[in-house]
Amino acid sequence: MHINSGYPLYSAEARQRWFYYPPPYYSGGSWYYATPWLWYDGNPHSGGSYTWEQKITNRMNQPSPVTLTMWGDYAADGSGTVYAKFRNDSTASLNGRIIFVITEDSIYYHARNGDLWHNHVARDYLPDQNGQTVTIASGDSVTISRSFTIQSGWDESKCEIVAWIQSDVLQSDSTKEIWQGGKISITELSIKEKENNKKSLISNQVNLFPNPCMNSARFEFTMPLGSEYCINIYDVTGREVKTIKARVNRERELVKWNLKDNKGEKVKSGVYFYKFTSRFLNTSGKIVVR
Repeated sequence: MHINSGYPLYSAEARQRWFYYPPPYYSGGSWYYATPWLWYDGNPHSGGSYTWEQKITNRMNQPSPVTLTMWGDYAADGSGTVYAKFRNDSTASLNGRIIFVITEDSIYYHARNGDLWHNHVARDYLPDQNGQTVTIASGDSVTISRSFTIQSGWDESKCEIVAWIQSDVLQSDSTKEIWQGGKISITELSIKEKENNKKSLISNQVNLFPNPCMNSARFEFTMPLGSEYCINIYDVTGREVKTIKARVNRERELVKWNLKDNKGEKVKSGVYFYKFTSRFLNTSGKIVVR
């Protein structure tokens, strides 16, 4: 993003979001907000070099106390609604803040510093950069919905909605812990169409149970009979370990994963991610294997 108004990628909400954390850059006896920095959990983590990928991979390997599921719908006029369900898997109550933001990727613009391509640019916070504070009891969940509009100047095929839940408590290392985050692209949202008083047999999410799992995991969803679907399962490095493709053959479909990869070998314990794609329902989530 641009931090000064008058530039095409400027977002006032994104600039204000900076001030949610202390300034990361010290020079000449003063602290400043400056780019570029890797901001995860509110910590700049510059280290004098751009060794960001390993830091992110290490962070993803840490167990999360929250499971996040996202889904939504989108209409031809650019409007839609996104839903995010946050489930507290820990043994303690969580008090945090939930944030939604629309980002756009692969924007071509010749910036003053010579950069031509700009990725994950913050376009709009939903409803603003302050988000919503929530309290989630142990084992309980909360579902938040946000209406949005894709502006005419944005490329909807490159837009995503990112959501996360974060602590408001500032730690000694300037960290404000992010417990879980996720994203869903606009193209993954269900297309909103007019119905002629006909009830559609389509669920708005995929239920996964048990999670964490030890012997198997089951995906449960509802779509029209004969509909094709695909479930891709990835490890934390992004490597695909399992692909499940089939057609719906009953009103309430139940798909079992035996925790084996595409080679028939049992996967190791850890965190995995799934992506469910179909004509009617597109979503993603996390699977914990013990």
